[in-house]
Amino acid sequence: MALISLGLISVSLSAIAGAAVIRAPGHDADVQRLHRLAADPVLATAQDDPIVLSSTAAEPGILVLDYGVETEGIPSLEVVSATGDTSVFEITYSETRAALSLYMGDGPVPLAAAMDSYRVNRYNIAGPGQITNRLIQGGFRYQKLNLSSPGELTLRNVGVIRTVDTAPLNELPGSFKSSDNSITDIWTVGARTVQLSEIPKSSIPEFWEITSEGALIESLVPQANSGLVAVTSTAYNLDFKVKPLVGGFGFSVLSDTLNSAIYMSVDVGARTIAAYAGSTTGDTELTRAAVPSNVTLELGAWHSVHVQASMTDIGVSINGQRVLEFTQSSKFFGSYGLGASFGHKAVFRDLVATDTTGAVTYEHTLTDKSCLDDFQLGTNPLAVSVDGSRRDRIAYAGDLDIAGSAALASTHGLEFIEGALEIFGSFQVTPGFFTPTVKIQQAPLSTPLDVNITGLIGYSWNLLTAVSQMYMHTGDVVFAREWAPRIVRMLDWSHSQTLPSGLFNLSDVSFGGDWNYYDPAQSGVITKFNVLYAYSLQETAKLLTDAGVDISVYQDRLAALRSAIDTQLWSDELGAYVYSENIRDGFGQDSNAIAILAGVNLDPSHSSEIILSTLSKDLAAPAGPLAFSSGVLQRGFQRYISPYASAYHLRAAFSSQNSHAARELLDSLWAPMADRQNANYTGCFWETLDESGRPAFGVVTSMCHGWSAAPTAELSRFVLGAQPTKPGWAEWAVAPQTIGLTSAQGKVPTPLGAVTVSWKFCGGLLTMSVEAPAGTTGTVTVPSPLLVPARQSKFTVNGAVVNGTTVTVEGGSKITIVQLRK
Repeated sequence: MALISLGLISVSLSAIAGAAVIRAPGHDADVQRLHRLAADPVLATAQDDPIVLSSTAAEPGILVLDYGVETEGIPSLEVVSATGDTSVFEITYSETRAALSLYMGDGPVPLAAAMDSYRVNRYNIAGPGQITNRLIQGGFRYQKLNLSSPGELTLRNVGVIRTVDTAPLNELPGSFKSSDNSITDIWTVGARTVQLSEIPKSSIPEFWEITSEGALIESLVPQANSGLVAVTSTAYNLDFKVKPLVGGFGFSVLSDTLNSAIYMSVDVGARTIAAYAGSTTGDTELTRAAVPSNVTLELGAWHSVHVQASMTDIGVSINGQRVLEFTQSSKFFGSYGLGASFGHKAVFRDLVATDTTGAVTYEHTLTDKSCLDDFQLGTNPLAVSVDGSRRDRIAYAGDLDIAGSAALASTHGLEFIEGALEIFGSFQVTPGFFTPTVKIQQAPLSTPLDVNITGLIGYSWNLLTAVSQMYMHTGDVVFAREWAPRIVRMLDWSHSQTLPSGLFNLSDVSFGGDWNYYDPAQSGVITKFNVLYAYSLQETAKLLTDAGVDISVYQDRLAALRSAIDTQLWSDELGAYVYSENIRDGFGQDSNAIAILAGVNLDPSHSSEIILSTLSKDLAAPAGPLAFSSGVLQRGFQRYISPYASAYHLRAAFSSQNSHAARELLDSLWAPMADRQNANYTGCFWETLDESGRPAFGVVTSMCHGWSAAPTAELSRFVLGAQPTKPGWAEWAVAPQTIGLTSAQGKVPTPLGAVTVSWKFCGGLLTMSVEAPAGTTGTVTVPSPLLVPARQSKFTVNGAVVNGTTVTVEGGSKITIVQLRK
């Protein structure tokens, strides 16, 4: 039976104390938060009482632990006593209870080396003692404890050592509370989603155990060599030595950067070798063969393995004898990796990759830790914001505009946003666009990335708006000057792809995927990419100006692009901007929302009210708006609801002061996910929903996904109403929108201190207070709409009657506005 390693945690939590990567002033709370996590690692448990599991030959001992909300960390438990046979004890992890019916729970999780590959930990327990796993289990709400050998276990302190910040949500730098508990819960659930997505520096344990013999790998999915030659190769040879210790060993070829590959698993006991399209033995099996009897294959002995990969043709030899040869049509190029199927354990050494001429392209003994960086297997060098606590513990450039804005309003995790931006900034490729995803074990590149391809092109513009948002929040001019040349390169490349019509044209369909990776990729003139380009031109203007860039040419381009989009991509029949020049009978939710945000709807007959009305009417589903209209769905797009696309919809509704549209989105989409009675409640927001409101991809769905946390930002921006009007919050404005609430209160963190806002109606009349950091100036406008109109009222500020409904104030002291009837 294979055992999970029970050694000490390989990454000291004390290293987290150095996580902050901070330039702007005033981040003492952030540093203190990370020091607290380092000094007092928290064991999260579902129950305090001892746990007794009894099993017979006919009936296993099973207990499901419910943590109530999503958590994560390094599994730990204390065995108080063990009697009888306790050799088969397993713990399964899952975000949802439904997935516990599956042996592997909601795993495996192959995308990166930032957590355990499998959602089952297997233990052979011989007696009392402390057990602490080596790797992190990503986000989960449930643990299923299963003793299936006939014996009895008494356990206590069963839980996980949290490796992210554990501050109670009511102690975060930002806060929000309103008269409607469901709206309050929405803000809180978004904050928790962000909190679990912020990974402190040096908190990810090393994925492989490096020994003097080689790399010890146990129950781990192969991770692809990240070298440019390896990633882009179509034909190569691999040679390595392996000593299987338990079960067997595995390896992959033709792997993409997220480890979808041709995976081969050798079972020593069964003397078989099998190939799969994917990264685990749970993926589609392509072929299987018995290892010939004349091939020596045994546990505890060293064997030499030779692999030939040439696009569709793959051959494997063990100890000089061919054991497998097949042709496949799933993968045609990509990298290679080493691993071990679930329950297998092996030591690898002396890995050599050669090209078809015999030239060595990679070579390593695997006996020192320098190999970890080559496969992105080490700890994370920076604090970073990732997309998901479980499935997507990697950084996505397109998500920072949403997840980052929610963080600024709640956790104020500047170091995590800056860490992600630092990595992505170094992954700008030669033409000007950016790599859309980066594993968090990746250090920033020291030299330019000289390639000319990418995927998810829209994420490059999303990244620019995230950068601009970060600058507006911090006012860090050094940051602005670092990013200005990168922004200029991206904007100039965008302009180079513009047609004589004035519209951006995507000529390469391989660039044309988007957040909806499961839908058909598109090329040509696509509205989404045009409005994103316009939005990035608009949002980067202030940063570029402050960095010393003459933006007149970009302003001219923005004006021309707005006009081209408005005149050529609008449909009177739809009452919206079309999906693309090739799909003119349908539209996208996010593209029309971003059109509003980017100000491209110049024609008064293309008003924001008309667009929002169209989205509400034509995209309605029981659990929120569909991401695409019927004309697009008929082209093979999925009938899914996207909190990511809806994030821009919500932002556009608030920016247009359309309370009905904003409240409709909050109540139909986000409130059910934040409802503790929801069968799939995790205390976090989900990646994607089907039209009935269930997780769209079943157990594969990420149930704690940073791109879904938009309401946390927008409620603070628009219902508390606090936003910077100059970089770094030197000047600010507070102008709340009530959206049917009778009160709201909370704090919006800034680098200089919090802006605190409270407003409420009593007897129909307003009382409002605002306090902002000293040395700042702001304007305060009474909430809209008022229950008693302003024309029937008079207002006092700190007891003195004022004219109008907007006042200019200095930070440093609290002001109180009271509404009185005339």
